[in-house]
Amino acid sequence: MKVNSKIIAISIFLIIFGGIGVAKLMGVWRTTSTKVPSKITEGEFAGQLNPNDIRGSYTFKDVSKNFNIPEQDLADAFLIDISQISTFKCKDLETNFSDTQGKDIGTGAVRAFVAFYKGIEIELKEEAYLPKEAAEVIIKNGKPTQKQIEYMKNHSVEVKK
Repeated sequence: MKVNSKIIAISIFLIIFGGIGVAKLMGVWRTTSTKVPSKITEGEFAGQLNPNDIRGSYTFKDVSKNFNIPEQDLADAFLIDISQISTFKCKDLETNFSDTQGKDIGTGAVRAFVAFYKGIEIELKEEAYLPKEAAEVIIKNGKPTQKQIEYMKNHSVEVKK
């Protein structure tokens, strides 16, 4: 049996673009990031957004919106100007803090800050250090557990911007 080459070309075209069209209609096909972390699936905090899923590409505005943390608290904690909150990305912290006694402050610090601020018990992906100001904001305005308070005592650093 011979198959006409025009029919093969049309079939391939329909399969590819038809598949994309169906995927778009179903909401499965996305070409941009939604900047929404995954949810915790088990335990006491099941259903809440997972701070460990915060990415370096998230802006502080994304973090504020997703986790319902006041923008001013984020700005105060990480010593950034409130006017930068919409454009300042978590990964930018690494270049913002130069002298932290060899302790990196970056996206991991934002993950820890959010978890401690909200009182969410998570296992941090990495050892995270927080600016002293972030620990103060958490104690003043957040809901940290006693274990998180102890962690901050040993993982807060004086920073120079």
